[in-house]
Amino acid sequence: MVEYHTRMERRRAAEQEKQKNTNNNVPKKKKVSSGKKKHWFKRILFIFFLALLFLILAGTIFVFAVIKNAPALNENALHNQVSSVYYDENGKKVSSVDSGLHRMYTSINDIPMDVQDAYISTEDVRFYKHIGIDPIRIMGAGVAQFTKGYKSEGASTITQQVVRNAMLTQNKTFTRKIQEMYLAIQLEKKYTKKQILEMYLNQIYLGGGPTYGVAAASERYFGKNIKDVTLEQAAMLAAMTRNPGYYDPIRHPVQAKARRDLVLDLMVQNKAISADEAAKAKAVSMKEMTKGHRNIPISNRKYGAFLDYVRNELVKDKKVITEQEFTSGGLKIYTTLDPDIQTQTQNVLNNKNNYPNVQSNFQAAVSVIDTQTGAIRALGGGRNYKYLDLNYAYTSKGQVGSTAKPIMDYGPAIDYLKWPTDYQVDDTKGASYSNGGPEIGDWDGKYLGKMTMRKALYLSRNIPALRTMQEVDHALGNPKGIQTFAGKLGINQVQKSFNESYSIGSFQSNPLQMSGAYAAFGNNGIYNQPYAVRKIVKPDGEVIQLDHTRRVAMHDYTAFMISDMLKDVMTKGTGVGANIPGANLAGKTGTQNIPSDYAQMFKIPKYGQDHGALDAWFVGYNTRLTTAVWTGYNADKSKIGNKNYGSYLGPNEQNYAKAIFKNIMARFLPGAQDFTRPNSVIDLSNGELGVRNSTITNHFQENKPTDASSSGSSSSSSDSSSSMPPDSSSSSLPPESSSSSVPPASSSSVAPPSSPSAPPVNGDQGNNGNGNGNGNGGQGNGNGNGNGSSNP
Repeated sequence: MVEYHTRMERRRAAEQEKQKNTNNNVPKKKKVSSGKKKHWFKRILFIFFLALLFLILAGTIFVFAVIKNAPALNENALHNQVSSVYYDENGKKVSSVDSGLHRMYTSINDIPMDVQDAYISTEDVRFYKHIGIDPIRIMGAGVAQFTKGYKSEGASTITQQVVRNAMLTQNKTFTRKIQEMYLAIQLEKKYTKKQILEMYLNQIYLGGGPTYGVAAASERYFGKNIKDVTLEQAAMLAAMTRNPGYYDPIRHPVQAKARRDLVLDLMVQNKAISADEAAKAKAVSMKEMTKGHRNIPISNRKYGAFLDYVRNELVKDKKVITEQEFTSGGLKIYTTLDPDIQTQTQNVLNNKNNYPNVQSNFQAAVSVIDTQTGAIRALGGGRNYKYLDLNYAYTSKGQVGSTAKPIMDYGPAIDYLKWPTDYQVDDTKGASYSNGGPEIGDWDGKYLGKMTMRKALYLSRNIPALRTMQEVDHALGNPKGIQTFAGKLGINQVQKSFNESYSIGSFQSNPLQMSGAYAAFGNNGIYNQPYAVRKIVKPDGEVIQLDHTRRVAMHDYTAFMISDMLKDVMTKGTGVGANIPGANLAGKTGTQNIPSDYAQMFKIPKYGQDHGALDAWFVGYNTRLTTAVWTGYNADKSKIGNKNYGSYLGPNEQNYAKAIFKNIMARFLPGAQDFTRPNSVIDLSNGELGVRNSTITNHFQENKPTDASSSGSSSSSSDSSSSMPPDSSSSSLPPESSSSSVPPASSSSVAPPSSPSAPPVNGDQGNNGNGNGNGNGGQGNGNGNGNGSSNP
């Protein structure tokens, strides 16, 4: 026992003993055994192995499933590409797309070695070594996917390109790639390398027309048989393969030469030619190399104007297929075509008896669409149209004139301000554009005083139209509402810039766009973007469904009230000559006048300028179909003085748009249901209409005095017979009719009649010296110092 001398020693000893006991009671940390670590590592490794095995198994199953669905090798398809076929609205086959005139199948023995070597050096340098697929290229492409992005670089051999072009799609998908590789290996087992190369050189796409195969391309670009091509020409054929349009030696000689010289360098690297041979070939200019170039004629494909638009929609606009797929991809293209309407359209446009006294360059174009859906039923691209001609049905050519008034003026007034159809508008002297310029007028030089909006529209008066736009603009605070209204109807060009001359149509459009816009009026305000294709079925069964824009463009009351007013155009306005009994038809005329600078350029005399026109339109519709017609001259100043070449529409020619409409649509429009009045529209007195709950009180009163007399007008009443354009009285005449009291059809040397002040035969004529320096429309009769557009 320890003896403590002081109390302090005893306490310290007790504390030390307590701390010792505490330390002895704390359990020691056990070291984690290395065996347990190994156990978790093995477990993770096993899970990873199982996942990898599962992925391999799933991938294998997927690959086998894809291969199982791959098409069988088709010898006919391998040697001759399958033409695409298009079908009408009822799913009935119409015709094949490919004309077959630009395809010349040639034996490999007749294709020079220079051509073969150029393609092998450029497209597949290990062609004679691989088994159909090239692992080295595949690895290179795989690296590129990570370094340059997905789908950035291909690894296709010539063999793979053969099976893809003949039996598969051009889409870069894993499914197609797997099938392509599988079929390439099978192809190598069945055919020799020379046979495969022969297939390839006969099926490749080499430019517009379309042109397929090196033999056809040699005929087109060099004017010689493929057996006779030179080294530089052989290299040029191979150079074009990557992008035939961009490397076209005729259209783009600079780009083509650079690409051709690169191919020659590749041939040197591949030891197919010597450096001296390459240098000699490079010295040959594009002009010298293509001096035998000639255009190979294309057959007039059935329903060419419609088919041309299908091509434009699929290849250029929506880019869902390539040019090569369209012509020779074995596609089934299901369209909206109505063969009966299309045939009638072509027959009317091509019948020269429908256009007496016109010059050779007189043109017309037509668009017929389904009012309810926007489906295109027929297109007339021009008179005697041939496939790939300039298609006036969807190419903007002329300014729209007064067909703009429901879109730019009265439609917005009803939609935004809820104007009734008897809203009082003002056709009195003194109207001009807000930013200055001379006053505008009408074809007759008269001012008809106060009148209803309905009457202003069916008589197509310019001054009320402009003042309506200005009033809407002022009420909304800016023109954006008007631009939006037009934009919802597919008239997108007026959204980029705005001018008050648009109120009377100083902007360009085309029949397809105008028919789409007017169809919305007949479809309760619902706009459908016109479309020609319903779906595409590819050879591998893939289906491409095509969508089109559909939207509410206006209130239903706007659509109905515009349609109701436009029905009067057909019975007592400027469109009487186009009316079809029993058709419940609404419509609008439009004419574009001749600007002074144009008249000077084409040496048009004063009478011709005052009474002629550049463009004449008619757009008519009911609840079934909507049709837009444009007529005009494809003028060329180099032909000035040619008596067979016109530059403007004479008075009688301005009626041909209405005659074309009537001759085409007389069979198809009668019997359609009339426009259904929505609950948002109420009846007013005298057959006028109003918007329910509208607070507008500015109604026209028949007994109200007008200020027409104070304006200098020869008419003292808005109901005067002088307010009726001459068109209404002459509209019963057939389009062949002409009058000795008016000058002959459009010409550069029209002599005025004995009475130069006589009004034109067509009531659809322009303004009296309009223009503010901003529009680019036509002149009217009168002083003709402006450049706005005006047109009933």
